Amino acid sequence: MRNTFLLFLIVVFGLMPSAFAQQANKQFVLQNTEIVPIHSKNTGRDHELVIVYPASYAANPDKKYPVLYYLDAYWDTPSLVSTYGNLSYDRVIPEFIMVGLSYPSSKDYGKERRVDYTFTSGEKNSGKGQLFLDFIQKEVAPLIETKYRGEKTNRVLGGSSLGGLFTISTAYKSPDFFAGYIAISPAAMWDKGALARLDNEYAKQNKTLNGRMFISYGSAEYKPFRDPIISFQKQIAARKYQGLELLNYGMEGLDHAGVKSEGYARGLIWVWKTKVPEGPGGLELEIKSRAE
Repeated sequence: MRNTFLLFLIVVFGLMPSAFAQQANKQFVLQNTEIVPIHSKNTGRDHELVIVYPASYAANPDKKYPVLYYLDAYWDTPSLVSTYGNLSYDRVIPEFIMVGLSYPSSKDYGKERRVDYTFTSGEKNSGKGQLFLDFIQKEVAPLIETKYRGEKTNRVLGGSSLGGLFTISTAYKSPDFFAGYIAISPAAMWDKGALARLDNEYAKQNKTLNGRMFISYGSAEYKPFRDPIISFQKQIAARKYQGLELLNYGMEGLDHAGVKSEGYARGLIWVWKTKVPEGPGGLELEIKSRAE
């Protein structure tokens, strides 16, 4: 009996590697996506754009769409595509094009983002944010708006951590280019509070900061990183800038990387709150159709 059982294990598990090899040849592909290489005249470096098209894109060749420009596309694209699909199903956001800012796979992402996402030199090889912003405004956006049918209004910028720092900094550095900002756990501690200093300098000469802005953090994040975010949330809220629709948000029990999915879900709903399509959500439609 024991020998029979051993023979059974040898036969079954002997076949499994072959079965797994066959399965390994199948890959999950994100539909309606395209990667566009681009060399920037402004940064002098190679970048990639991860473009995600809305479901109706191919069927409406003359239609233009709002655009979400998001940072760290090499990490966050799969999660964002899923979030976008879920929110679209619920009909709490409009259709839009997503343009992820990325780098070739051969690059060190951590190094590249420190160069591009910071406006001050808080560390070695950092502080080139203005060049990266120029790249977005002068190269990426014009490309998306001329070739890929992106709208020149209703642009939204989103990012997490250093990406969140870049997102909020952009609101001050280039007011009115973007209509919305999603800053998830922004690195407010960067360069000993460079973000708070930027707000202080801006407020000396400006009472207006247009746009819809979402700023969030996770309650379980490392305290020296989390507390400057909370402090900045209070600082910008106290400004009461004219034209700014601000939502400060805290996510209970979530740490630094775990905040992204909820952050983008709530952030997208907030920045496009005034653009919600009419009609019921997908679940309501399904239930009603079954009852008929």
